Amino acid sequence: MKGLVFTEFLEMVEEKFGLEVLDRLTSLPCLAEGAAYTSVGNYPHGDMFVMLDELHDAVGLPHKALVLAFSGWLFDAFHRIHPEFFGQIKSSFDFLCGIDSVIHTEVRRLYSDARTPNFEARRLSPDQMVMEYSSWRPFADLAEGLILAATSHFKEDVTIDRQEGVTGDGRSARFVLTLSNQVS
Repeated sequence: MKGLVFTEFLEMVEEKFGLEVLDRLTSLPCLAEGAAYTSVGNYPHGDMFVMLDELHDAVGLPHKALVLAFSGWLFDAFHRIHPEFFGQIKSSFDFLCGIDSVIHTEVRRLYSDARTPNFEARRLSPDQMVMEYSSWRPFADLAEGLILAATSHFKEDVTIDRQEGVTGDGRSARFVLTLSNQVS
């Protein structure tokens, strides 16, 4: 897993929960790299789950709430680091339809060793779309959070109906998105 995800997670932990909690997470002896993450490195995705479990224990918030908070943070980081992906995009549906064809293509061009998840996006109508998520990593909650962050970024009121995928373990999911209206 790309190090950028880890470095952003640790920055979020420090800002939202403080240095003491950050030290608690980065002092875990079971982390593969001893918690010395760089944004361009590759690290085992299991480290993220270990740190998420420890964060849950430290602050008492549910895992999903922590993942959703991190998703918003990560989306903002992507927007800050790669504004070129957002320049001409006017809606969350347009943005989400370009994840595989534009964003993940560029990620794989820049990082030949990157293993991005698959997002198959299909518009059913101007106000509804389906996104099929599949990955070898169980991060459907993170995918859902990033979808929510995208709809928030574009100030849209979107209802998400999530259905677990065939794997039943977070490695696949189906998201049906329905646009209600623009948020002012």
